[in-house]
Amino acid sequence: MGLGGAAVHAATPSIELIGKVAIDGDRRDRSGDAKPLEDGSPSDQFGGLSGIEYTGTGNRFLLLADRGAGDGKVSYQCRYHEADLVLDPATGKIAFELKTTRMLSTLTGEPLVGSIAAHEKHLNATVPHQPWTAFDPESVRMLPDKSLLISDEYGPHIVIVDESGRISNEFTVPDKFRLRSTENGTFSKGVYSNRGLEGIAVTPSGSRMIAIPQSPLIQDAVIENGYCMGLNCRCVVFDGNHNCIREIVYQLDDLTSGTSEILAVDEDRFLVLERDGKAGSEAKTKKIFLIDTTEATDVTDIESLPKIELPASVTPARKSLFIDLLDAKFGVGGEQAHEKPEGLCWGPRLADGRRTLWVCCDNDFEKSIQTEIYCFAIDGLDR
Repeated sequence: MGLGGAAVHAATPSIELIGKVAIDGDRRDRSGDAKPLEDGSPSDQFGGLSGIEYTGTGNRFLLLADRGAGDGKVSYQCRYHEADLVLDPATGKIAFELKTTRMLSTLTGEPLVGSIAAHEKHLNATVPHQPWTAFDPESVRMLPDKSLLISDEYGPHIVIVDESGRISNEFTVPDKFRLRSTENGTFSKGVYSNRGLEGIAVTPSGSRMIAIPQSPLIQDAVIENGYCMGLNCRCVVFDGNHNCIREIVYQLDDLTSGTSEILAVDEDRFLVLERDGKAGSEAKTKKIFLIDTTEATDVTDIESLPKIELPASVTPARKSLFIDLLDAKFGVGGEQAHEKPEGLCWGPRLADGRRTLWVCCDNDFEKSIQTEIYCFAIDGLDR
């Protein structure tokens, strides 16, 4: 067990890695926009996958790209892709076919860009309520009407996007989660820079949605050597009408790790992807945890949480290890360990009734790094 005190007994479902695919880092997308960006990289380079979602039809999936090459140094227009991922369980191979690329835009049709310069300009604007165009998309979920729910790190924002890629609505994220500029060179509250809303989940009924930050809020942690250090990630829970109804705590397993995704299992249980920032043999944490939020305390009215130990009055989400991606039995650990497993989604059930769990990895638009996608078969998780 790590430092987080919420871990309980390990989950017991049967889990098997049944397929994987590696996509070359120099692959191009279907945007048709090949003009070079500020760093010389092509605008249509495929990669940077931060989210994955099954459409519910055939083998069609959505793949969400993040803010682009160079960690926000270029004016990359944010986008998502539709792709067919066809699993052959007999061979363990997944055939990948990219179908379409759709650009993301504001309600008024302005391009959403991953530029950190555009983000900082908005953050430091002296006129309040300025329209924003900077976006760092991290998670995507398809809603029943086929619109998309997307979370972002910059605002952080939670938006609904129509099938054309245009924002149609935005959630009101609680003020305590808002990214702020420094005050006299010091961060005092809100999400830490580049540690915003990494994942979002929608329960099967659609009556609850949970967004999780990559690491604790500044007021729930300690800034040490430029890092926001703490275990207690404050998650925000919305109802089906997009109203914030409570906040709960997910405890990280280690001070050096952060979350990458959250995925609903049912109305109360979720999978959370937690990882460090290391690749290959240096990787220590690439884990998917099963959490139960039934008894989690509402911490909305608690202004600040401790760095590590929670007060006796606060119960975090119960947590148990579900999949250790570094476990040798899966064959994607050791020297082969990818640095950034980023997205989770359920896919179509197998002929034998097992659920498929899909994991996508982010190559940061590095041509030398492949984009990897894994498929696991899960049995025994349904209640």
